This record gives sequence, C-alpha cells and structure tokens, in this order.
Amino acid sequence: MKNNRLRPLISAITFLSTFLVGAAVFVSGQIISSSVEIVTVYSQSQKFFLKTVPYDNESPTLRGKTSVYRAGNPKPLYEFERGFDFLDYANNFLFLSDDGETVFFVIGFDADEKTEGLKSVTVYKKGTIVKSYTEPEITGCDHEKERCRLVYNDENLSDAAKAANRQEKFLDDFPVFAAGGIVYLTDSKKITHLFDLKSGELVKSAPFDQLSAELMSRARKTRYVEQRYDAPTYADFPNLRDGKNTVRALAAFLGMKPYGIYDKKDQQFRRYSFEISAYVRQDGDVEIESIDADEGLSKEKIAEFFKTHKFASAAIPKAFPKWFISREVIFLRKADDTVARRERNEQLVKEREDLQKRLVAEKIDDVYIPKDLGECFVELDKSLKEVDKNEMRALPKRDDMIRYHMGLGMWMRNNWGLWGGSRLQKYFTDRGIRHPDDMSSVVLFYYYDWLNGKTEIWKDWEKNPRSPFDK
Repeated sequence: MKNNRLRPLISAITFLSTFLVGAAVFVSGQIISSSVEIVTVYSQSQKFFLKTVPYDNESPTLRGKTSVYRAGNPKPLYEFERGFDFLDYANNFLFLSDDGETVFFVIGFDADEKTEGLKSVTVYKKGTIVKSYTEPEITGCDHEKERCRLVYNDENLSDAAKAANRQEKFLDDFPVFAAGGIVYLTDSKKITHLFDLKSGELVKSAPFDQLSAELMSRARKTRYVEQRYDAPTYADFPNLRDGKNTVRALAAFLGMKPYGIYDKKDQQFRRYSFEISAYVRQDGDVEIESIDADEGLSKEKIAEFFKTHKFASAAIPKAFPKWFISREVIFLRKADDTVARRERNEQLVKEREDLQKRLVAEKIDDVYIPKDLGECFVELDKSLKEVDKNEMRALPKRDDMIRYHMGLGMWMRNNWGLWGGSRLQKYFTDRGIRHPDDMSSVVLFYYYDWLNGKTEIWKDWEKNPRSPFDK
C-alpha cells in the first residue's frame, strides 16, 4: 500500500492542532462533522430553489448531488453531481440566482485552491463551472508576508465588543450576503468584493468603510431550510446484507484469513493490507472509487468481491441515496500458518535491512533529512513563510512553541523519519532522546532561540542533551 505520509509541501503546512467546534472536528484544514445536512436554498425572489444532498460528512467536498427547481414544480429543472457543504460554522455560503441558472458557492475556511470546484469561490451555470477564484485572486493577499482570510471574522473581539460596535456587529452577521443580484463578500482586511450573481464576474472591490451605508441598507439573510441527520459511522466496512462479517467473507473469497491487528498471536504472521474508498448504496451495491493494495494482493479479486456482494445499508439515512466510506483499511494474512510465519520472518530481515539504509540516508521519499539539530533550523528557515517565522519569533517565551506540536511538529515527525527511522532519529537516540514527541519538541524549542538570534545555543544542548520536558 502506498505511503500516505505528508509530502514535503511546506507551503501547505497548516499550524492547526485538532480542535472541536460544535459537532465538528477540524483536522489539518478538513472538517469531519458528526451530523450531515440536506439543505434547500432559495433565490432572492423565492421563485427558484436548490436542494443539495451530500454523500459524506467531510468539508470541503465535491461528493453529493444538487437539484434546482422552480417553486411549485416537483420536477427539477436540472441536476448535477456536486454536493455543497453549507456549514455555518465553516463560513460556507451558497446562493442561487433569480433565474435559477447560477449557483454561487463560497468556501470561507481552508478551500482547496488546487482542485476545481473546491476553490474559495466557484460559480456554476446550469451545473457547469463557469468561474472560479482563489482567495489570493480576490484579496490580493501575499501569504508569505501576511495573515489574511477570505471572509471577515475578527476573532480578537469579544461578542460584547462586537455588539457594542455597529459595524463589527454588522460584519459578524453579514460577512457575505446576496442582494439585488450582487454577492457582497468582505475579507479579513475589511475590503468588500462585489460579484455579479448571474455571471459570477468580480465587478468591484472597495474598503468596507466606503460601502458600509450601502451594505447595511441592502443586507438580508438568504432563506434556507436545513434537514439534519446523524452521519453514518463505521468502525469497519459494513457487514454483508446477509449478516456475515465482510472481512471474514472477503478473506475466504481470497483464500486467506483475517489478520487481527491487536491480536498478539497474529503478530507472528506477515500482515497484508489494502485501503478502499467506496460508496455504499441504499440497495447494498458498492461503487468503488479506489483500492490501494499491498504487493501480493490482487486488486482485481478484491474489486470483484465488492462488486458481487450486497452490503448492509441500514445505517445510512433513507434520505441519502448512497454514502461514501473513505480509506477503510482491511488486514489479511495467508491461510497457511507455516507460510504466513515464514513470510513474516523474511519480512523482518528485510525491515532490518531497510532500517539500516534509512539510518544513513540523506533523503527519504524525496525529503532531505537533517543530520543534526542545526541543520533542522536551516531546513525550516528555507521552507517556512516569513509570516510564520515572524509569529514564532514574537512568542513571549520558548515554551509557547508547544502550540506547533500538532502541526509543524507532526510534519517533522512524519517526514523526517522520527517514527520510522532516519539519520535524524539516530542523532537523537544516540543522545538519549528516544520518543519522537520529545525529538520534535527539542527542534521547536531551539528553533525559537535560533529565530531570536541565538544561533549557536543548540551546540550547548549537544553537550548536555535533555528533553525540554525534563525539569
């Protein structure tokens, strides 16, 4: 199975820890919600409306189906394969033009600017994308030098302060709205951008202060109706419709046995795995999106199993035609214990050989591996944006660098081989630092000193190495 670790795309590093907002979990820019919504959005004239049905509980996503109707007519004017995750807490906004032909979608939080349909602003004409904009194209923001966001939200102001300031209260309520065939969008720099709702063209940008009187007189909420459901949750791939366990049935189909990932007895055998992403339909059929399998497993046979069996769909609310199961991993082993044990022993020999190579390799998966603490700082300096370095430099004390443990720290642990073995891992273990969390913390804490002009202090640590958590 392919290595799914983060790639060295430092420009895309997000310094977000995992955190909760309401019923949603934000993970590295993606939102996984415990609920899922079918949303009906009306045009300003109320003569048309759209109904968007998602097929997963991720945001941002393309999965789902949208139907556009004329009010009073149960037959859709047109439909297209695209769901819109209209989530208030994610600052997403969805509008329909008064002729029912244009759908205007704003992703206010962590859009995927490289994927068509998931950019900050996407405009559809009768189900086909006709315009799209990235956040920098709209705001002109230079993310190397400044922090800015597409949708205004002054998080430094308390609710009481916002309520006491008429303009702030307005922007808190109406950062994005549609009126008179125009979409008004105010960004984090308090610049308001006007889009023609029908054509999707950006027609004007001006400071909010210059337009505030016009905006306050025109602002109105878009009418929408939300039907909320608990999102289906699966610890494993759904069982077969006849009640049989999918993994056991699949193993028998392949002439193998299930591998118990937490079963100590199975650890003596070689483990095979594959990852499947697929839709489970209400009728029990499966639509496979992708299968990523270890060498030695037949992707064709695996696909045949899923295509020729019916699966339980009771957990999927009836309002959803199908549901997407993302990257479900299934573990198997050879049926013959002797063969499986021999394969594991052979695998252990190869793993030891591979580890020895990793411990001296200059690069792993095309990522340069620093050879000591000082080189870590040089590599970070090359890769991080100035705005990020400035924020780190301005922290009151080095201990505050712990806030990057789950963002930048995780990137280092995964990509610099602090878990899987590397020359940097060996550098730390040779100095008594054995846990990857401690290793990345040493880098973060001393990088703070480096940024603040103490570029040689890490050499003192080399003479007396210790975890930053040791007091």
